Amino acid sequence: MANTLTNVTSTMVQDEVLPALQIGLLPIQACSVGVDLSGTKGVGDAVRVPIASSRTGAAYAGNWETGDSTVTTQSVTLAVPDFAAWYVDPYQEGMPTIERFLAQGREAAYGVAKKVLQDVLANFVAANINDVADTDKKVITAANYDVDDQADLWELLKGKGVDGQVSAIHNIAYATSLLKDAALQDRSASGSSMLQTGELPPIFGARQFYTDAFPSAVTTENTTVIYTGKTTAAVGFAAPNPDILQAETDAGVNIIQVTDPVTGIPLTWRTWVNTATGFYWGAVYVMKGDAFLQNAAVRVVSA
Repeated sequence: MANTLTNVTSTMVQDEVLPALQIGLLPIQACSVGVDLSGTKGVGDAVRVPIASSRTGAAYAGNWETGDSTVTTQSVTLAVPDFAAWYVDPYQEGMPTIERFLAQGREAAYGVAKKVLQDVLANFVAANINDVADTDKKVITAANYDVDDQADLWELLKGKGVDGQVSAIHNIAYATSLLKDAALQDRSASGSSMLQTGELPPIFGARQFYTDAFPSAVTTENTTVIYTGKTTAAVGFAAPNPDILQAETDAGVNIIQVTDPVTGIPLTWRTWVNTATGFYWGAVYVMKGDAFLQNAAVRVVSA
């Protein structure tokens, strides 16, 4: 019997479902990200995330070999899969169509991305970053938050010795305040001619992300914006062990794996029929781990 479980192709998942994961995960580009596609990793295994360190210049003194490693690595332990699932009851809803399963897959992929992002942002709490006014945090209302405040945040972050790429992650209210700022509305001044989903034009060279996935760990501290460098937190992803996937396939589970061509992050699509209920089930998941590295961020706290 032809059905969604066998008619969905990897191209469909790549084109229709993966973009939802990409959009939801966009803000983690503010952190250091590593991907292991060896297929040998499982829960509890480590993924090595590269951390680019800053460099200093020196006058030549007869030897070019006076540096050290320019990239260190952080070990991140893989947790259980982050997933989202759905089902169709063919007795009450009819047989699932490819279009319906792909649509539900998109929603599920975005839900997985939010879960991953919430886990990562939960590291950005006062216990890790500290809570000293005008050093570790700024207290600003959404109505008063503007581009000038980003200059203050930049100064605070540089005061913590952060080099390299800097990013800001906003909740929706504070991102909206920036959208109303004349400096940002002038695309020529911001250096960007378009508005991307999940990202505003850069300000002072810093990428500007926004998300509705701030976790309770930070919202209970009234944190609304996180201004950070890549050396604050690390996120590791891995492809599932192929032996596990083969065992599931042998048991009748249809599995498709796709990879984000930009970040290399793998997404696994699985569909099956529950023989007891007759329900058609689908799920998407990623294997990930995250770790806090150092106090290299500042927070905006609502007044």
